[in-house]
Amino acid sequence: MSKNNPVVFQLQTDYIAKMRGRKERYTVSHAGCEDEVLPNVFPPYIDSELIARVMHIEKGDEVLDVGSGSGFIAVTASATARRVVATDINSAAIETIRANAARHHVEDRLTALKTDVFPEHKDVFDVITFNPPFSDHAAADVVERSVWDPGHATVRTFMGGVGDFLKPGGRIYMSWAGFADLQFIEALFDVHAAHYKRLDDVSDGTSIFVAYKVTLAA
Repeated sequence: MSKNNPVVFQLQTDYIAKMRGRKERYTVSHAGCEDEVLPNVFPPYIDSELIARVMHIEKGDEVLDVGSGSGFIAVTASATARRVVATDINSAAIETIRANAARHHVEDRLTALKTDVFPEHKDVFDVITFNPPFSDHAAADVVERSVWDPGHATVRTFMGGVGDFLKPGGRIYMSWAGFADLQFIEALFDVHAAHYKRLDDVSDGTSIFVAYKVTLAA
């Protein structure tokens, strides 16, 4: 796991410092898409692009994007979906998601909710996406929680509760990092009787990121 990998841990520490160091909103371009990002928000990265590339959204689908961050995946899904709900615990992320929904003219079908993991009111979706924090490391605040997830509590909560928000036959698209132990996440899928398939992977030269399609047993 990354807390035992000094190279990855230092990169993560530097990235958090860079997020905190931003004083004004800025724009980034990823996969041909230009987005706004506010200070203290994790910008789109290649793992976000990976999920956006492999996820299959049909016209009329209702989509839940958990831990949406800047909203890159949610906005991408909104190009096809009938309705998208994006959640994040970070108020700055919620503001960023709404700004990007307006920038890409999908605010009529993309709703951003400030909450920890799932919406407070039970609703069911055809597709749920999740690009989680990968590292089991202490986190002092919501900025650090975008990178570090003590005890993998967030992803454990997600797998424990996702069935309540997924329609029968629905599909989950999520990512995991090689430095965080692919055996861990695949064992967690097994614990929850979830069927999974590795769809694709990508490397940034230091780490490999894998995209999964996950379905739940009937």
